[in-house]
Amino acid sequence: MSQDAVALLKQFVAALGRNDREGSNEAAFALLAMEAELGKKWHQVAKVLQTNGELTSANKAMRLAVAQTGRSPAMRFEQSAMLAQTGRIADAVDVMRKLPEEFPTPAGHAFIMGTMSVNLNKLEQAEHFLRKALQADPASGQAMLVLANSRKRKQGDPIGDEIVAGVNRVAGAPLIEQAQFHYAAGRVHFDRRETDRAFRHLARGAMLASLERKYDAGRDAEVAQATIDNWPLDAIAKAPQGIGVDTSEALFVTGAPRSGTTLVEQILASHSAVRGGEELGRLPLVARDLANNSAQALQDYSARKSPDTLSELFLHLGRERFPGEGKFVDKALNTSRYIGLLASILPQAKVVWLRRNPMDCAWSIFRTYFVKGQDFSWKQEDIAAYLRIEDRLFEHWSKALPDTILPVEYEALVADPRPQIERILDFCGLPHEDAVFAPHENRRLVTTASVMQVREPIGTQAVGLSDPYSDYLEPFRESYFAD
Repeated sequence: MSQDAVALLKQFVAALGRNDREGSNEAAFALLAMEAELGKKWHQVAKVLQTNGELTSANKAMRLAVAQTGRSPAMRFEQSAMLAQTGRIADAVDVMRKLPEEFPTPAGHAFIMGTMSVNLNKLEQAEHFLRKALQADPASGQAMLVLANSRKRKQGDPIGDEIVAGVNRVAGAPLIEQAQFHYAAGRVHFDRRETDRAFRHLARGAMLASLERKYDAGRDAEVAQATIDNWPLDAIAKAPQGIGVDTSEALFVTGAPRSGTTLVEQILASHSAVRGGEELGRLPLVARDLANNSAQALQDYSARKSPDTLSELFLHLGRERFPGEGKFVDKALNTSRYIGLLASILPQAKVVWLRRNPMDCAWSIFRTYFVKGQDFSWKQEDIAAYLRIEDRLFEHWSKALPDTILPVEYEALVADPRPQIERILDFCGLPHEDAVFAPHENRRLVTTASVMQVREPIGTQAVGLSDPYSDYLEPFRESYFAD
């Protein structure tokens, strides 16, 4: 390694220690420009660049990692993971196909190929790989879970039968694998309208998951309230005055999990003027450049740098994921915690905020296994606490920023889609197009828990879905409606 590379690597590490996004990027970009001989260290550089939202450079760093480690299977596997995590699923599949089928393990290889096939809407291929994963590891709860969620497993479906018969196979598996199995079995029984069995499995899975992943409702409520208190409306009104960049390409869709956000994202992404959308979550990354998430911190920052800086950063990060012309959609579920920042630095951005019947929403949350985040979903009382927090944020921000936020009722959207979709398009400044009224025909990449639902025509089948489970949801009802 050259002396210049050593110096830049030290600069990179020092910037990480200061939590300095700009400094770590600057050093990493310089190392990339000289294609420094970092060997496997390029993997760590790539992960930092990914965390910083610099997806193009992250993938370039991974290419160097592969080249400088003799194209080892381990590094090519990491390259595939990076490609998948940055939205390049087809490229990730190509890399995985060239790896030995036993890498990282026979079950792991097949599971990853199956999961990516689901994302690409290649369901028969997905089932082939996922069943192969189960043959290699009969206790793979995660493989059963993806199989259960990839399509409805009604009576007589052999894969559904295989899943529900798997309870003894997972008895000695790690807790998280057991939890995933119970969510899978619960989903199969739900599809078969076997109410008691469905709930028993889901409750068991939630209990097991809660042992490893905790939620602090009190702390969440404090953070949410601070996002209101720390962003006075007069400060938000003044903040955009110095911003000259056009921020209208940024669209946001938010709401509680399972409230219809993926459906609206799919509708918008079907428009020819929208180049894509997913749970980008770039506002927290932008907020890292501030001392904290507050109007005062933004004012202090703006005293040192151009008011356009953070606006341009957010748009750059969006373009990193969705290059090209047109608008893009950020469907991050935590947007409600950053509305003050959003309105201050992205004055032309629009937010579509989904609302859904709380009983249906709670039941849909409870029966969904979230791979990361949403740790309130394991307990009905925590779901109630979370939804009440979201209600408070919605009530405040929707009244304070009516030109920025458009409330949409899920039930109204699915009952009579056309007027609601037209309302969304008008609010987002998009002309009406036929494609948005048939969003299920859009075969774009979808990676959220709603991947299969958005492949179906818009309908009311999910309205009242909690009704058969009303008695089981009494803990939620008592907590949510208590006053």
